[in-house]
Amino acid sequence: MTRTPNNSWVEVSGFLKTTEVNVWQLLTDPQLTEQYMYNCQLHSEWKLGAEAVWKAQDESGKWVDHVKAQVLVYEPYRHLAFTIFHQATDKRPEVQSELHYTLEPKTDGVRLSIKQGDFALLNLGEELFERCQKGWEYVMPQLLKTGEALFEKPT
Repeated sequence: MTRTPNNSWVEVSGFLKTTEVNVWQLLTDPQLTEQYMYNCQLHSEWKLGAEAVWKAQDESGKWVDHVKAQVLVYEPYRHLAFTIFHQATDKRPEVQSELHYTLEPKTDGVRLSIKQGDFALLNLGEELFERCQKGWEYVMPQLLKTGEALFEKPT
């Protein structure tokens, strides 16, 4: 996993020795997202403008929405992007950021880049930037580990 320091966009990337089809499945299959994204399943109709929701079950078994978004870009096996709606807090109103997953095929696998921002444009964006940076630094290794377990063949 690599991290790119930037004050307005959170950026992380990693490499998987598998196909773009498999990485796409890792990003869009609710059963798989649950394995690396804080136990949250990602649900959407997967078309431009559609709602996307990361949700998890609470202790009682009830599904709770954690993050709501709207599909901004849907280019299978290449680019998936969302407008993320960050809930209001006592310090700031609801704000939006963009989240981009970009798949870059290589001869021996796929480079997955995740980019979220532009936090420089947001009220209290520095705080949100830090929170998202920590979140992606936690999620990316889990995502790579999940992908390796599912798709990579030992050499």
